[in-house]
Amino acid sequence: MIKQNTTRDNATRAAFLLAEERACAGYLEARKAMAASARRLDSLNQLLAKRPNRLDYRRARDKEMSAYEAAVERTRLAWNSWQRAQLRSDEAWTATKGRHPRVLGGEVAA
Repeated sequence: MIKQNTTRDNATRAAFLLAEERACAGYLEARKAMAASARRLDSLNQLLAKRPNRLDYRRARDKEMSAYEAAVERTRLAWNSWQRAQLRSDEAWTATKGRHPRVLGGEVAA
C-alpha cells in the first residue's frame, strides 16, 4: 500500500513538473518572439526617423506595432500560465509525504 501511494505520488509529481516545464518553454518562446518584434520595431522607427515621409515605412511600423502589442499580450499570458503551473506543482509536492517536516525549535512539528 505504501509503495503504491509512493508510486502514484511520484507519477503525479512528474506530471506536474512536466506541465511546469511545458509552460516555461511556452513563456520562453513567447518572450523570444516579443524581443524579436521589439528589435524589428526599433529598426523601423530608426528608418522612419531618417525618412519621415516614407508611407511604406510608416505602414510597416504600424503593422509591427500591432504585432508587438500582440506579442506582449502572449508573453503576459504565458507568464501567468507558467506561474499557475509552478503553484500547482508546489502544491502537489507539499501534499506528498516526501516533503521535509517542519522543524520548530529543534523538534519536528506534527
